[in-house]
Amino acid sequence: MTGKIYVVTGANKGIGYAIVRGLGQKLSGDLIYLAARNTSLGEEALKKVKSELNGKLNSDIRFHQLDITNESSCKNFAEYIKKEHGGLDILINNAGFAFKFDATEPCDQQADVTIGINYYGTKLVTSILLPLIRSGGRIVNVCSQAGIMKNRYSDSWIQRFTNDIYTESDIDNFVETYKKLTKEEASGKGHKRKEGGFIESAYMVSKAAEIAYSVYLARILKDRKIIVNGCCPGYVDTDMTSHKGPLTIDQGADTPIYLATDSNVSNGGFYYERKIKEWL
Repeated sequence: MTGKIYVVTGANKGIGYAIVRGLGQKLSGDLIYLAARNTSLGEEALKKVKSELNGKLNSDIRFHQLDITNESSCKNFAEYIKKEHGGLDILINNAGFAFKFDATEPCDQQADVTIGINYYGTKLVTSILLPLIRSGGRIVNVCSQAGIMKNRYSDSWIQRFTNDIYTESDIDNFVETYKKLTKEEASGKGHKRKEGGFIESAYMVSKAAEIAYSVYLARILKDRKIIVNGCCPGYVDTDMTSHKGPLTIDQGADTPIYLATDSNVSNGGFYYERKIKEWL
């Protein structure tokens, strides 16, 4: 196969599934990996999408197991991609997690799990696959408007990300400080998150970190001609939103697909409805 290699994480349902389906409808001669943590659910999703696109599919879609929080799983997938294709072209980091609004887990537990998946999981899979992404490739991180920092965090935190010199360690420090404060708060030491200049929601903090990571990657990968953007898919009718979102999964997939395929996309932005949106 001479076409491009696409990888979509968390793709067995919801927006990720719709991204795979949309790429299958749009592309010709390419290969799309529907990647998911659960093998049986991933294989079922593969059968479903091929059935839905029967007669309309001009590219190939394959399934491969991938747990973005598991180093062995990520390395196994990377080795497979390298052996089969020599590399990949487009990585769409869609896999993510959110506790329900009525979750009863302590705030520090919610912080560990949410940030562990949305930020550290995205970082892990990206770092392992990054050496395989070819020049001219792209990374699309499905973030959220919940990650917008403006008017939600202290000026001191916002100012840390308003320059072109912040590092990955600075983003790590942001989330680790938040996690430390949640542990203090969970032990009864008052409203530590607010006092520390943070919003309360672990999900919002994880998505702010993911946007910052997207902008950081765009800067450091510029010389390799790899375009990196973050985006918000909108409030979509999915399991994660308890099906309260007004948008369909296909509508949610529109901007990620646009960023993965359109020739006029810029680099290092946070997009919503195909347009760059201010996040600081």
